[in-house]
Amino acid sequence: MATGHSTTLDVFGTSRELPANYVIRDHVDFKFIDSLTKDRHVVIHGSSKQGKTSLRKKHLNQEDYKTITCQRSWTLVDIHDAILKEAGYSVTLSNSSTANGSRKVNLQVGANGSENEEGDSSSVVVRPLEINIESITDVIRALQSVGFDKYVVIEEFHYLDESTQIEFAQALKAFHELSKICFIVVGVWLESDKLTSLNRDLDGRITSVNADSWLDADIDSLFESSERLLNIKFSSDFKNDAKKYCRGNVFLVQQLCLNVCERQGITRQQDSTTVVAHDLDVYGEVKDILESQTGHYNKFLMDFSVGFGSTEFDLYKWILCPLITFTTHNLENGITAQALRRFLEKRHPSGSMIKHGRLVGALLKVMDLQQEKKISPIIVEYDQTRMRLKIVDKGFLVWREFQDVDELLSLADLSDEYKLST
Repeated sequence: MATGHSTTLDVFGTSRELPANYVIRDHVDFKFIDSLTKDRHVVIHGSSKQGKTSLRKKHLNQEDYKTITCQRSWTLVDIHDAILKEAGYSVTLSNSSTANGSRKVNLQVGANGSENEEGDSSSVVVRPLEINIESITDVIRALQSVGFDKYVVIEEFHYLDESTQIEFAQALKAFHELSKICFIVVGVWLESDKLTSLNRDLDGRITSVNADSWLDADIDSLFESSERLLNIKFSSDFKNDAKKYCRGNVFLVQQLCLNVCERQGITRQQDSTTVVAHDLDVYGEVKDILESQTGHYNKFLMDFSVGFGSTEFDLYKWILCPLITFTTHNLENGITAQALRRFLEKRHPSGSMIKHGRLVGALLKVMDLQQEKKISPIIVEYDQTRMRLKIVDKGFLVWREFQDVDELLSLADLSDEYKLST
């Protein structure tokens, strides 16, 4: 067979490159493209492995953007520092200070300018600058001095402390008003107005794109593209069951397709059209695939449940309890802190003694706890603005449906206490 024909790994595999069967979703891709043409900041949000990175790579060339990956400990100054370095500056502390006592920094670009990602040097020559790195206007001035005109992609925004998120949301307004620099903010959360809830002045200056949104019609397009590339035909029952059991989790759909193709010995484009996955137990196949995630999710349940150490009320394992026992429908929009408090009052052995403020204090640290336990990607978050605990890993929601509830309660050390409370 001629070289260059698609392989199953090209189509369904996980790699740094775009999958060959990438699907243009009108409600996602066109919205993203449209926002880029209007000089707006863009927010791309959704669960892990649902297409956030692929969306950007599909519609932007690598030389069009610079990427910043956030860390939990970062402040706004750290973000500014990272952006300036990506623009080609070396950043060093100055001996002088601002009026409020903050240290200024010196910025220096080499005589030949900065190098781009291909190693080519620009011809920009900039005199050394001394700026207040906390000042957005100073940072904008420095970027304009080197003719910086790329998109700035902010990855892992959800890891930042909420106070830093708020500061950055305020900075985005200034970037929009004082420069042509546009940001693409990428994070794991569910709501479309995450950043505008942090700064209402961003209304009209930002577009939010939900990469998590995979409609049945989108999955159908994924099947059609894959069939065309590999010269195969998935059975109708397989496609219907895949949509039913994968619940919009496109990563799971891709894994399922890869497995059934490899089981039939299909590793590349076929010479003649081949029917795939006829009379297959799709539920069993999906369950088998999800088993590969069991170690990760079991670790989450066990590690999260112990919290930061032994405490009087063991709040973190009880925070897990509704995430294990509630229906998927009741979890899709999250659980309010008030509802969680009522749940604890009814189920927790000392529920009447747990004050609302103490519960909220624990909820505010769920991100820190997952970071400490090295749980990545994150599975739950607490939205302080809406006061809701949310599962942000769609894979966990699907995996949970294939598990025995008693076993999950046991992993979280809840089995006996929960049974006593019923």
